[in-house]
Amino acid sequence: MHGFIGGESHDGYVVGARQGQVLTVRLSWRREGDNRASLAVSESPDFYTGEPVEFGTEYNNGKRWVGRIPRTGDYYIYVVAHPSAHYTLYVSIG
Repeated sequence: MHGFIGGESHDGYVVGARQGQVLTVRLSWRREGDNRASLAVSESPDFYTGEPVEFGTEYNNGKRWVGRIPRTGDYYIYVVAHPSAHYTLYVSIG
């Protein structure tokens, strides 16, 4: 998925996964000055009140996240940037 995000906003994506599957998320963005993008994985459809999941591990300064799904359901991936970024999000479930 490709997108542009900035300011006080966020982009959200939902993926369905089954217990035992491995979810891998990678984020890259176009460097423009000192901009920064980051991702979070949550079980909550509400970005503002949801907490990041307690499983999984971040790699490469938060640009990659890998976790084994503990229970079947929907998982939400949120992308934020400061001050803004053109980004690409890669998601795989296996």
